[in-house]
Amino acid sequence: MRSRTPRSPAGRRSVGPAVLLMALGGVIAFGGISTPAEVEKYVDVLDLGLILVWSGILLLVMQVVMHRPRRPRRRSSYDDRTDEWYAHDVHRPGYAGRTDALPTVRGDRRR
Repeated sequence: MRSRTPRSPAGRRSVGPAVLLMALGGVIAFGGISTPAEVEKYVDVLDLGLILVWSGILLLVMQVVMHRPRRPRRRSSYDDRTDEWYAHDVHRPGYAGRTDALPTVRGDRRR
């Protein structure tokens, strides 16, 4: 059976693009490049840079949340019960008790 954990975790693949978006957005937003006046008539460069920074942060957070290791399953509160009531509890998980024949009004007519 194959292991559920891949050799290179999937979260590491998206860290690069997230950091690239944040760096590119920071350079654009905080004046690392000079944009021509013709471009600034149509595009707000500060807003574009901030959008790229926030999209990089969002991508990074999503990857951390989606690729975190799974928690082990918690034990049920019924797992350690051994009293007599629990042995006959039809609502406990995995109950497959025997069913008794119910008495009928007509009685047994096979005689």
